[in-house]
Formats: sequence, C-alpha cells, structure tokens
Amino acid sequence: MFYVNRLAPAMLLVLILSGCTAGVVAPDILPKSTIAREPGADLGNDRPDVTFDGLMVRRRVALAVQANENADLSGLRAELERRATDANLTLSDIPPDVLPAGLLDQTVPMLTMLLPAGTTTAQTRALVGPEASVSSLSASQDSTFFVVDVLVHDLRFEVAAADPAQVADSMATEGIVADAIGNYSTTFSTGLLAVDYVGPLLSDSVVESVRVGIARGAGAAPAEVAVRPESVTGVGVDMAIEPLPAPAVIAQAIMNHSVDEAAPVPASPGPWIGYWVGITVLLCATLAIMLWGGFQRRRRLLANAFEREQPDSGSP
Repeated sequence: MFYVNRLAPAMLLVLILSGCTAGVVAPDILPKSTIAREPGADLGNDRPDVTFDGLMVRRRVALAVQANENADLSGLRAELERRATDANLTLSDIPPDVLPAGLLDQTVPMLTMLLPAGTTTAQTRALVGPEASVSSLSASQDSTFFVVDVLVHDLRFEVAAADPAQVADSMATEGIVADAIGNYSTTFSTGLLAVDYVGPLLSDSVVESVRVGIARGAGAAPAEVAVRPESVTGVGVDMAIEPLPAPAVIAQAIMNHSVDEAAPVPASPGPWIGYWVGITVLLCATLAIMLWGGFQRRRRLLANAFEREQPDSGSP
C-alpha cells in the first residue's frame, strides 16, 4: 500500500508535466500552412498548391544579397547593375518569397533579384565572383551572396474590355490585384486588357482572387478572365511531378567574395527531443522518490524492531 500511495501521485505528476512538455513542441508540428509565407502557400510545405503550370511556371536564377544594417545597398545595387549590363544581363527585383524555405529559415536577404530566362548559375556567380574583379565591388564588404535556382510564375491574365485603360485604372484604384500579387504590368490592345505577372508561385486561390479583381473592373465574370503563359516558347514545369524542395539545403553562398561549396543547414534535433528529455528526467525523479520512500519505510521498520528488542527499563 505504501508503494501505491507513493507511486500514484508521482505518476500523476509525470503525466501532467509530460503533457506540458509536449505542448512546448506543438508549434513545430502544426501544419505549416498556418504560418506559410505569402503569396499563397496552401500545401503546408512552403510551396503553394499550383495547377496553373506548364509554360506558366519557369525555372530561373535569383541572386540574393544579405548585408549588415550599415551596408550601402543603393551603391551595391548600382555596381551589380553595372556588371549585369556589361554581361548583357538585367536584374529585376523580386520578393524574397521566391527563395527556398531552407534559406529563408536562416536569413531574409536585403536584396533579391531575378536574372533573365536562360541565365545560368555560373553567369550569375560571375557577377560577384573573383573572376569579376571583385576589388571594384567596394559596396559589398561584409555581404553574403546567394545564387539560387527558383521557380517563378510567368502569367498573363487577359479580359475583353471596351476601354482597357479605364479598366486598368479601376484595378489600380481598387488595389485588389496589387494586394494579391504585388507588382504587375498591363498592356492594351483593341478591346483587350493583359495583366502580366512574373514572381513567386501563386496558389490557385490567389490566381482566382486576381481573376475576380480584374473581372470586377471590366464588368465581366471571373471565368471570362483567361489565364495563360506570357510566352509560349521555352520549357515549362509540371508541378505534379516536381519534387518538393529540400528544407535543410540552402543555395551556394559567396561570402567575402569567395565561392564556397553548398553548405547543408545543421540538422534540427526534431520537435520531440524536448519531450523525451523531459520524460527521462521525470521518470528518473519518480524512481528516486520511490527508492527514497522505500528507504525511509525500511528505516522505520528497523527502528521499531530495535525498540521492541530493548528491555523494559521499569522491570525489576
């Protein structure tokens, strides 16, 4: 009975505290869709649910720059622009959401730029590598450059409109399209408005919200807004067979003007490590309580036995 009385509260304590320990890791095992980056990640794996693919999804190379807070970003950007012009390349700004989750888990770059279609990673690294006479890249001191293969949406939304310019102005005033996808461009032709977007992958739900915004300005139904690739040449991507990005691998980093090999992100010990450590500590504490209780009981039994064996001091 003694052990039962000791064990019951001890085990209750284990259950209560182990439940608290498990709660500590709960945020790591929640669906990532609840904390996904925008625009529109629906799958819970930092990649949106995309069925607008094929020629509407392209492989491109991005150049990301992480610098300290005192860096001359405008000067750095100007030097990179000059080098790109010398190499017959252009640099266009793109949100950092386009970068792999493994990289964004470590840092949020100050600058993220997209290279033209067909540009290779070697050409991009040459813009900041030793072969590009980095001594003149004075603004890049204490900067880290990441050259990353990325997937982008290259979309064109089209809708019939009697006055395309007026529809574009209405869209800009309402702001629904800009809120959904950020930067976009518009082109007009007789009776037709085209909205072009190149940027991070959009989920199907975001694409539909853009169609709604365009249709409202044109006085049309969302189904009347066509979605097609901006270009029908080149090679697209079938998202149904595209492997998910490896979350623990980042892009090649060019640090202090020297190219390093691709470096894996240190593996996380996993969300359950705290749980098992807590359980182990609590079980050890429970065992210690039981042993100490048994020792105290045995000590009392010995003391009682000793007292019974002593002669009665009041006897003649």
